Amino acid sequence: MNILIKEKWKIYVFAYIAFLFWTFIVCYPNPYVFIRNFVRYIHFPIDVSVVDLIDAEIPDDPSEIEKFVKKLIVYEYDWTNYGVPWFVPTPKDAIIRQKGDCESRAMVLASILSAKNIPYNIKASLVHIWVEYPNKKPTKSENDDVSYISKIDGKYRLKLPDLSQWEKYILTDKEMFWDVMPKHRKIIMVSGWTFILILACFLYIYNR
Repeated sequence: MNILIKEKWKIYVFAYIAFLFWTFIVCYPNPYVFIRNFVRYIHFPIDVSVVDLIDAEIPDDPSEIEKFVKKLIVYEYDWTNYGVPWFVPTPKDAIIRQKGDCESRAMVLASILSAKNIPYNIKASLVHIWVEYPNKKPTKSENDDVSYISKIDGKYRLKLPDLSQWEKYILTDKEMFWDVMPKHRKIIMVSGWTFILILACFLYIYNR
């Protein structure tokens, strides 16, 4: 029994780390996908050549371009589209699939604006990412107050976001992470959590 954890505080730390590790592995069986997502999110790849992949005529007004992109890229959760809770595709991949979430739409929109030499900035809240262009009207989910990171003129700016909508953030994250998670992944996830809880309880009782 020497392999058992003796200090109770270590049991809590072990359970917490095991919980996070299991959650991550179930969500990303291939950890490289998450790392690649993070790199793409930071660098936000722009590809002006995607305009050649679009058959329809692209408008010139940026607000009309945004509407065009929303019709072109049908909204789809990453769990359904890519099999992971968070995925950052390339603009080309988003165009080919013609479906995706806010990252897909933002990358395609930014790429088209760049191809048309229309200035833009990238902004993100805790649950959303969008493209800001001249004369864009702010909305409840796309405004400076909720933004925590911006890429303006190629430089990143960080600030504390408005957390008054924290309930909305939690519900949105729950919807994107848990509600649309495939059932078999939920079963695997909960099974692992249950095993970790039972093991932690056993170690705690053993050390009483």
